[in-house]
Amino acid sequence: MAIHLDVSQTRLHFVLQGAYRVLAVVWLVKGFWGWASLVGAVGPGLHVFQAAFDTEMTLRVIFSVLDLVAGVALWMSWRWGAGVWFLVATAYGLSALALPTELAVKFVGVMTLLLVTIHLLRIFFVRAQPEKRLTIV
Repeated sequence: MAIHLDVSQTRLHFVLQGAYRVLAVVWLVKGFWGWASLVGAVGPGLHVFQAAFDTEMTLRVIFSVLDLVAGVALWMSWRWGAGVWFLVATAYGLSALALPTELAVKFVGVMTLLLVTIHLLRIFFVRAQPEKRLTIV
């Protein structure tokens, strides 16, 4: 008995991989930008002796880590990385809309939820043939 693992690569797979790689770069830049603002390179920064952390500062710290995780996951393997990115992007979009933040942050949240919706539509309508088939001979 032999087990063959057949990987079918179509043009759609290469297009999706390229699109998710671009999205990974954008998400990595978003994560590094968040860290640059936390350490004070592009903003006031996060001070160790700050009296109290507000909700926005806490979310900036959390999403600076999660954005980098999602970007690396998308870059390494767009098939499972898309799932990691989906969870992080949904959490970011919902938190941007739910909390009282600036209009620019709400706009980025709406755009993120639009990307999540496009991702879900891709999964629903453009399901390619299975990427990997396991055949036992």
